[in-house]
Amino acid sequence: MRFRLPKTCAVLLLVVVAGCGSPAAGPDLWRTKVAPWQVEVEDASVRVDPQVVTIGPDDVWVFGGRGPADTTRWPVARHWNGRSWSKVDLPGGRSGAILAAGASSASDVWAVTSGEPDSAVLHWDGARWTVAQRLPGFTVTTMEVFSPQDVRVYGSGPSATGTVWSRTAEGWSRSGLPFLISRTSARSARDIWALTFEEKLYHYDGTVWKAVPLDGVLPAGKTHHLMEITTTDTGIWITAEGGGSPFRGGPPQSGSPQGEPGGPDLTSLLVHGDPEGGRWTAESLMDRTGRLNEFAAPIIDPDGGVWLIGSTDVNAYDSALAHRTPDGAWTRTRIRAPRFGFFEVRAFARMPGGTRFLVAGMNDEDGAILSTR
Repeated sequence: MRFRLPKTCAVLLLVVVAGCGSPAAGPDLWRTKVAPWQVEVEDASVRVDPQVVTIGPDDVWVFGGRGPADTTRWPVARHWNGRSWSKVDLPGGRSGAILAAGASSASDVWAVTSGEPDSAVLHWDGARWTVAQRLPGFTVTTMEVFSPQDVRVYGSGPSATGTVWSRTAEGWSRSGLPFLISRTSARSARDIWALTFEEKLYHYDGTVWKAVPLDGVLPAGKTHHLMEITTTDTGIWITAEGGGSPFRGGPPQSGSPQGEPGGPDLTSLLVHGDPEGGRWTAESLMDRTGRLNEFAAPIIDPDGGVWLIGSTDVNAYDSALAHRTPDGAWTRTRIRAPRFGFFEVRAFARMPGGTRFLVAGMNDEDGAILSTR
């Protein structure tokens, strides 16, 4: 997670870096027309670490946590039924925000709390939420849901070791991993791609995890942070960032990040691999998208177009929606909505079966769910 500077500091840093020749989008890329965003829900519970699960155009869940940012939060769930948003009660007694969520159908939705000291797996069966499993001494980072009998929850165990909790027809079980998974994207239960806190890429073929080297793809001489990953039948996309200092401080329970890249050496990258992960390329995007958002996985069009959340400032607080067409043309528009002078995206999704986008995040004071129409 990036350090969040006060707004005044962010502006000052932008001016200083711009004066040093920081890349900026050219006039052929920048579009001053504001995208048609509207406020769906305005609520502080989605300011930090919101999770979005899109099942259908009339079935969307957004999760978060309520409470001051520096204290324990209580998990919150909101649901879109195609007409309106409603707050749905979660089982009482849970602490912490929802840090991972997924679904295989409208009646099989899962969410995991960040609870202290234990996480809890919550399940929606189409009628109500229940506690499906408690995860003692576990810190969740991400999850995959393939069916009601195939759920994987990744994170770290009591000794900050890589751990996966798995649900099968026989129930829940825990096993160790030789690395700490930060993000995953899966095409099936036997085709899972994962980024780790050691800034590595791994692939699971249903039997074993294997490292996929990117040493010859990422620019040499920089420390790289692999941020988000998306897999489709046509390929693998990874957003990454390069700079001159370390990025994260390791396991999720090990404390604050060690450093923050910045200055003219900063690079935002889109790494692309073929479907098998055998051939890779990397493209620098600072002059097209601005600094990429570390919470927004790429969204891929059926024709090969790519949607990303970029920004207009070096701190990536002023989010912008960037798009590359299949023939390589880029556009970028600020994300703006009534009562939000700027908006920092913390979750990004597209509604199934259409072109409507959904984001959740915040400005300095307020949280909101925004959408396009």
